[in-house]
Amino acid sequence: MPITMIDRFHPGRRALLQAAIDAGQIQQVDELALLEPEQMLPMARLSLRLFLFGGIFFVVLNLAAYTWRTGQHGAALNPGLVFLWIGINILSYIVMLPIHELLHGATIALLGGKPHYGAKMPFALYCGAKDQMFSRNYYLAIALAPLVVISLAAIIFTLLAPGLSPFVLFASVGNVSGAAGDLWAIRRLRALPASVLVEDLETGYRAWQVTSPGAHGTIEPTA
Repeated sequence: MPITMIDRFHPGRRALLQAAIDAGQIQQVDELALLEPEQMLPMARLSLRLFLFGGIFFVVLNLAAYTWRTGQHGAALNPGLVFLWIGINILSYIVMLPIHELLHGATIALLGGKPHYGAKMPFALYCGAKDQMFSRNYYLAIALAPLVVISLAAIIFTLLAPGLSPFVLFASVGNVSGAAGDLWAIRRLRALPASVLVEDLETGYRAWQVTSPGAHGTIEPTA
């Protein structure tokens, strides 16, 4: 299938890069498949560390915000409230999963691409941009969008409504933990030059470098 270069905001640059892609003037420099067996264990470890960090962060933030707003150090608990808390938290986590992928998709669409959605069961939902290529920095923005947007929304909600925010704790922490694959890809991509182009795969990416001398002299990496 032909690969389409995506760049809504720099049409001239996009046309030059598309010409280089169509002419085969690109060379693969990296590839990452997140669900390959060799990636699963280190990603699971990263996800666990993120879960612990996210849990500590949001619990401490909630306690501080609750004390600040009410002057109390904790709320009275009863079995009914605990079961309600668990049920709503599970539901909020389930709802967060497609929202996470929709934010990837919204960023792809904003940049001019066409997102598609699917699932690699029993592992994860995913949002991709099949047969589409982005600058490295645009791809970093796509990867970071859900972590940044949902985490900021969770922080604001915790500060404004500390009595209700414990009911979405699983979603807030799960979003941080679930960004392990995004952060794993970001760490790899940041080691590559900003001039590389990134082809999106369903559960990873393939990175390319333009080899045309004329393109290197004309095309600047997107900021």
